[in-house]
Amino acid sequence: MFKPSCYSCRKKFEPSALRVSYSKNYCESCGVGLFGEDYFSFPPKPAPTTRRNLVVHGAVVLLVGGFFLFWMSVGGL
Repeated sequence: MFKPSCYSCRKKFEPSALRVSYSKNYCESCGVGLFGEDYFSFPPKPAPTTRRNLVVHGAVVLLVGGFFLFWMSVGGL
């Protein structure tokens, strides 16, 4: 399974061990050092689910397929 890293120290952690601040993941030691007690009010990073992974991969396949069909239709002119 994919382990995200802390934005500050770059060590890999389980998703539940990280918290999100301004779209960046921080571990507890870096987060408390940077933000103090406010770190604990940040939302925890959600663990990726199988459903979310399938949705993301399906969207990528559809976008690539649509681009390929568009490219083929324009290239045929």
